[in-house]
Amino acid sequence: MPLPGPTYKKPFETISKYEESTWLGNDTPIFENEYTGVFKDKYPCVKGHTLFIPKKDTPEFIGESYKLAYYCGKEWIKEGKMAGFNVGMNMGRCAGQTIMWPHIHFIPRHKGDSDKIGGMRYAHPDADHFEYYGPNDTYERKK
Repeated sequence: MPLPGPTYKKPFETISKYEESTWLGNDTPIFENEYTGVFKDKYPCVKGHTLFIPKKDTPEFIGESYKLAYYCGKEWIKEGKMAGFNVGMNMGRCAGQTIMWPHIHFIPRHKGDSDKIGGMRYAHPDADHFEYYGPNDTYERKK
């Protein structure tokens, strides 16, 4: 009798190991090393939205995955593929996490793609975005 194939988890289901991850059930990595699988986001917010998935839920593996995301971003800037990038994680349902395994979102940024300043400050909808920046502040005005 053949062994059963892997069980891939769905959104909001607890994932116990990388091999159960939703990403492996939907796609193959575009890059992989001993610490991280890199995937194109299935629902990208912009072209180039990429996910860096640690293969273990440990500080070491998560740190190595962040390191790879940072390295790739710096290289892609040098290659002219983008002008900057945002990197971040949603941990817990209240933070917007839907796939319950740590994963790092890499969002390419380009000059003029937003008129707001403050970057990650906009991750929390109730944050006081104007404590330091006025409602008319833009990247262009700050130059």
